[in-house]
Amino acid sequence: HTRFYYLIVALVIIMSLGAKNLTRMKIGRAFVAIRDRDVAASIIGVNLTYYKVLAFGISSFYAGICGSLLAYYMTHVNPEYFNLFLSVEYIGMIIVGGMASVAGSILGAMFMTIVPESLKFLLGFIRESFGITGFEFTDQVRVAIYGALIILFLIFEPGGLFAIWQRLKVF
Repeated sequence: HTRFYYLIVALVIIMSLGAKNLTRMKIGRAFVAIRDRDVAASIIGVNLTYYKVLAFGISSFYAGICGSLLAYYMTHVNPEYFNLFLSVEYIGMIIVGGMASVAGSILGAMFMTIVPESLKFLLGFIRESFGITGFEFTDQVRVAIYGALIILFLIFEPGGLFAIWQRLKVF
């Protein structure tokens, strides 16, 4: 498992650098123009169909790499693994991290992975300390927490964790 971990870390670094460099190229500027205002991008000469298909292809490449790593790690893939909650979880990671940055997506994924584990630990501690029974950390509780975090970030920090990091960054 240690070698697989290092493979994933290396791929995350390579693919993150690739995505970051892509945003600095003509393709990335076209993607930003289409994201902001596709009608305005079309007026200034951006071929919407070409760049939307290209964006779909690039995102499919990234998803394919991740899916193949998941299939290798799990040794089999079942469509039941990919439910609505997983989609909400991924969208929550992007919103909480910051929608317009690669680093924000990584920060959001780390944050949204740490939150449930911290809550499980905290709930276990409270249960043991005070003798409370009957309340479990279920998927419904996780969905409620993810929903609350998404709403709070959209209201109070639309830029996500990356915007907070940019404000706090001194160097």
